[in-house]
Amino acid sequence: MIAAKAEPPGLPSIQATRSTWSVVAALKCRTSSIVIASCDQTALYTSSESCSSRSSAHALTSTIPATIRPNHRWGCGPPRRKLPWLKAATVLSPETFRTRIGFAAAVSLAALAATSVLLVLLADRTWRIVAAAGIWTAAAALLGWVVYRAGARERANKAQLARAEARYRALLDGLPLVTWLTDPGDRSSSLYVSPSISELTGYSPSEWLEEPGLFEKLLHPEDKVRVINELAGAANGIPVRSDYRLLARDGRAVWVRDETVTVRDPAGEPLYMQTFLRDLGELRRSEDQRERLEVAERAAAEEVAERQSRLDLVRRAGQELTSTLDHQSALSRVADLVVRELADWCVIDLIDEGDLKRAIVARCEPTEVDGAKLGDNPGSGIGAVAQSGRARILPTPGESSNGEPVRFLEGLEARSVISVPLRARKQPLGALTVARTTRGAAFDAADLALVEDLAVRVGLALDRGRLYRLVEERADAARVLEHVGDGIVLLDRNGVIRLWNPAAEAITAIDAKGILGRAAVDAIPGWQNAADQVPVLTAPDPGHDEVTIPIDTPRGERWISISGVRFFGGTVYAFRDLTDVRRLEEIKADFIATASHELRTPLAAVYGAAQTLLRHDFALDEVGRERFVSLIAEESERLGRIVNEILLANQLDAGRVDMEFEPFDPADLVERVVEAARAHTPPTVTVSHTAAEDLPSVSADSDKVRQVLANLIENAIKYSPEGGQVEVDVAEHDGAVRFSVRDEGLGIAPEDQDRIFEKFYRADPQMVRGVGGTGLGLYICKELVSRMGGRIWVEPNDGKGSAFFFELQTAEAAVLAHGNIEPGRLHFRH
Repeated sequence: MIAAKAEPPGLPSIQATRSTWSVVAALKCRTSSIVIASCDQTALYTSSESCSSRSSAHALTSTIPATIRPNHRWGCGPPRRKLPWLKAATVLSPETFRTRIGFAAAVSLAALAATSVLLVLLADRTWRIVAAAGIWTAAAALLGWVVYRAGARERANKAQLARAEARYRALLDGLPLVTWLTDPGDRSSSLYVSPSISELTGYSPSEWLEEPGLFEKLLHPEDKVRVINELAGAANGIPVRSDYRLLARDGRAVWVRDETVTVRDPAGEPLYMQTFLRDLGELRRSEDQRERLEVAERAAAEEVAERQSRLDLVRRAGQELTSTLDHQSALSRVADLVVRELADWCVIDLIDEGDLKRAIVARCEPTEVDGAKLGDNPGSGIGAVAQSGRARILPTPGESSNGEPVRFLEGLEARSVISVPLRARKQPLGALTVARTTRGAAFDAADLALVEDLAVRVGLALDRGRLYRLVEERADAARVLEHVGDGIVLLDRNGVIRLWNPAAEAITAIDAKGILGRAAVDAIPGWQNAADQVPVLTAPDPGHDEVTIPIDTPRGERWISISGVRFFGGTVYAFRDLTDVRRLEEIKADFIATASHELRTPLAAVYGAAQTLLRHDFALDEVGRERFVSLIAEESERLGRIVNEILLANQLDAGRVDMEFEPFDPADLVERVVEAARAHTPPTVTVSHTAAEDLPSVSADSDKVRQVLANLIENAIKYSPEGGQVEVDVAEHDGAVRFSVRDEGLGIAPEDQDRIFEKFYRADPQMVRGVGGTGLGLYICKELVSRMGGRIWVEPNDGKGSAFFFELQTAEAAVLAHGNIEPGRLHFRH
């Protein structure tokens, strides 16, 4: 039911309508445009909430005559024509009724006056009575008809108005808003409130009508003063549109939109104030949701920007760490990035030889009051982080520091600190520590995750650099091992050969391809016995004596000096080939024995002859004395040659032999040397010589050539104990002069031919064949010939004896090689 007070004059309920009212509601889904129209297209109400509905609202109202608020444009729709809300129809109002009754009375009076005049004119009394009666009867009938018609019309109009009012109120009750009518200028005096007020506020229409101050009571305290001031303008005929909050019965704050106008009669007098209250809850919720979405969007954008910044920091740090193998400069640039983007301080401490040492310190620009300075000692806190592998963040997220500074870094009072370990392959490398002293809030879990990500990359970079250096060191070591003279063999913990360098191949004649990956006891003959004799140390010891042992190789028995060092990955053995050294030692021992014998023999002869000459117990004749003196002279000369050979060998080793190059005739030199040798040749040996014609001159030291040739002839005679022919030849051969000495003596075994020119080497060291010597003669020959630019070698002499050859360059070849040679002016020291 509709609650309403007694109808005041001018209300629509007592105004006539020309037709029955109906409602056409055009609701736009987003704008809630509402049009209320009569059946004859007279517009009652139009509301357009957005510009998008202007065309619809205008289309519905362009042909209808009026809106409910004259002189008012609302919404954002087009202006409407100024017409009354309900246009009066043909209805007898009380004033009209009284006017018509007066008109009927006037007609009656006119009829009465006419009757009086007629009566005066009529002489006959009877006719006067008849005329008067007729006139009065007609007047009464006319008056009755007028009264009847007026009453009938009024009853019909009242019924029509009642029906229109019922439809109108049904219309108002069905609107999706609250319709509220009050006295002009007095909101506390409510004339009508639609039932939808109950759904909006929880208060019934009767409560609104019965409690005058309910509206002000329900106004939100924060909106009350503003709303009252705004609504005061409506009393002055100013349309009002305001958004405010009403307090519902259940305590909710309901947002409404108040649109109030003053309705006036055709004369311009205010009839009542008409208010429409629209529930803005959904709109407000949409706006709140939109605001929340905007806030969330801004927060998401900020978070995306923050995450992008962190990703950029990680990316740039990765680029710096991978751009160089100099980890010191790379870490310095990474620390600079951190203090620009994340923290005020960045400290990197690294473990070096078991000790944690400060490597990098970076900070942002210091402030005027910031005098902080870090010490060089990382401190126990960072040490614990590095060793334990557990990160620390101070203060812990969610806890308050109560304004106390964090003293995690020595010498620095920070607001917040993060320290994370640097690790690679589960091995501690150090710690990365960042601190905030001035900027931003304390570090949170996201900051900790970022620093841990950076620490992982730093650890990988450090490990990569370490591995690269290790690879380089191993490559350098491998290059060294390829060229080192010592044999190196690496066995793993299972005794499998992992390294066998070229020197080891050369010493043992065992190819690395055939033994790598095999057990040493299977790949190297006699290794087990050899390894049992080698003491293995746990660390290199230069003072440790090496062990010399023999091993069997494809080249025969080799003597090696070997030592071993064990480490976590296996055992390294280093060995040197001492076979030649050992042989040289044996040769030296033989030389000493031989030299002693060679020296003792002439010395004994000299000593014996001298003692004989000094005896007085018997007398020697002149022949006997001459024989002993000649013996002393010959043995002394022999002793001198031995001593000279030893001295010359030492001079050759020391490079102190002077060479005086000059051209000489090789044929003449051969002839003189052969003649001198014949003086000491035994009768069983014949020495002959031949020389080719037109021999070119030889550029060399003629004394040294004479010494070489005499030594070869002496050896040929000495190694011909049974006699035979010794032939000395000289001829030109391929631009050089070749000297040769052939004998028919003992010969030289093939295995000794490559070694007879070695120092102290003798083909018959035990003198089984009765041939002695110091083992220096052929060594001296080889050294002298090579220092004169020639070469010397030995060949078998057609199956009997030996043939020695040496070649020297001609004088012409020497001039081409060295320029003009003046005798006695060209000297070389070799």
